[in-house]
Amino acid sequence: MLAAGAGNRIGAGVNKVWLPLGGQELLTWSFKWLIDTKLFSRYVLVVHPSEHEKARKVLKAYIDAPVDLVDGGITRHDSEYNALEYLAPAINAGECDLVLIHDGARPLTHPHLIKEIVSAAEEHGGALPTLPTSVLTNTDQNSSEVIRVQTPQVFKAAPLLDAYRAAHRDGFQGSDTAMCVHTYQPQIAIKAVNGSSQNIKVTYAQDLILAEHILASNHFNLGSRRR
Repeated sequence: MLAAGAGNRIGAGVNKVWLPLGGQELLTWSFKWLIDTKLFSRYVLVVHPSEHEKARKVLKAYIDAPVDLVDGGITRHDSEYNALEYLAPAINAGECDLVLIHDGARPLTHPHLIKEIVSAAEEHGGALPTLPTSVLTNTDQNSSEVIRVQTPQVFKAAPLLDAYRAAHRDGFQGSDTAMCVHTYQPQIAIKAVNGSSQNIKVTYAQDLILAEHILASNHFNLGSRRR
């Protein structure tokens, strides 16, 4: 789980993953849906070194699973690399065959979507959720469909680690996990799974309001607050 960003665009003065949503910190919902799938045996949270204590307190209060903390890097790509190097012993030992990389600021990824992505990655080698969108292509206002990529993104662990180590040697920085895999492991088929309009990334203040509304709808259960 990636949560090492500053969140400057939301204008809250703190990392957005610690903002309140549904009576608890935003980040905890991202973990909740992953845990609810019962598909994963190990969880890693990438945070700024100064936020380790905060992370431990929040995770202890709301998450019923052990979570390892890893220092984030300067960029998203660096944070992903740090997480994969942390998992490298387990990957090399064959104890970890799939890795899911997710934005901590996407608190509304439904367990059903996560299960679809994991299943597709097991079959194809990699998978991610996408949504169609349109862009204007000329003055006649014809439009061309392009793909909007979301997270979580799931890949076979060994080639994913190889891709990031090769990128590290080259000084390559990908905008997301799929770009790095496509660049350094082009033989891996990355399956596009239908994403969800509810799977929003909280970037601006209005996104948090929308997330609160979706979370309170019949599609999600708020559950009980634990302290």
